[in-house]
Amino acid sequence: MKHFKSALAVMPFLLALLFISACSSNCCKNNAAQTIVKPQFLQPGDSIGIMTISSPMDADSRAEADSLIDIARSWGVNVKLGENLFKKDFLAFSASDKERAEEFMKMIRNDNLKAILFYRGGYGAIRTLEYIDWEEVRKHPKWIVGFSDVTTLLMVYANMGIQTIHGAMPNSYWTARRPDSSAITVSDALFGRLQKYHVEPHPFNKFGEAEGILVGGNMTLISIAEGTPYNLNIDENSILFIEEVGEGFNDVDRYMQQLKKSGKLDKVKALVIGSYRRVIDSEDPWGISLYELLKTYTDELDIPVIYNYPAGHGRPHYATYIGGKVKVTVNENGADVEFL
Repeated sequence: MKHFKSALAVMPFLLALLFISACSSNCCKNNAAQTIVKPQFLQPGDSIGIMTISSPMDADSRAEADSLIDIARSWGVNVKLGENLFKKDFLAFSASDKERAEEFMKMIRNDNLKAILFYRGGYGAIRTLEYIDWEEVRKHPKWIVGFSDVTTLLMVYANMGIQTIHGAMPNSYWTARRPDSSAITVSDALFGRLQKYHVEPHPFNKFGEAEGILVGGNMTLISIAEGTPYNLNIDENSILFIEEVGEGFNDVDRYMQQLKKSGKLDKVKALVIGSYRRVIDSEDPWGISLYELLKTYTDELDIPVIYNYPAGHGRPHYATYIGGKVKVTVNENGADVEFL
């Protein structure tokens, strides 16, 4: 009886945990029957928000930051700056995890803002996830734009069936050289002008055609999410996009092993391989190129594969819709990625 009473005493706590777990799963998982939500495209004169949810701004001068933000203004939009954009008040971040999440939610709830552009990546978006009200996000769908560490948010949005834009952020725009193709494609994506990219032939490409939902982003962030409620949901209708920067060959191979052994790689209808920048073969030398390493995995796949897709930490970095339907065609003339 004593043990029975003890069990009853902890039952409310266990039920609460189950409820929280269920909410996390429901808010962050998509399924084949769920409708894909495409936020409204921008019109001239609309307003967007610019904030950082990851690392704080670099030690650049405010004038340089303003010039980068002015590139966004040149698209014909009004810009609202995040309240913590120019701060560094909490550890390695502009503000606490909860404060950054609250700033994000303020922009989400502000119906005058049609999109949120993250100023930079770095690290820290994952620390904010439990403070974000995902049901509110679902009620106020709007474009979010970013890559690298922002992959964390792009994955959750894709799981919920809301489209986003994997694209360059202001701290990576060019100010000395114009026009900046990376920034231009972000503008094209936000205003609905983006329809298709053609990618030049690559000897490692695998021919074929597929239609599905494009998901993915930075490999490190995909790996970090594994085993959490925010794990990237991949099913038989998924087309996977991957890119990486600043890791070693062993790390990239580890991420590919995880994709393979988790069953994700066997499910996808096509694979889109973006840029791999500053990936160093310095530990336990492989003696091959990075793309040759990836080829040892793609050789085993009977699906279309695109190499050298122009997105990621390299240049050019073309904005790409994530979480929406695409058609991938790969042949001797190269590859096309069409946004449907």
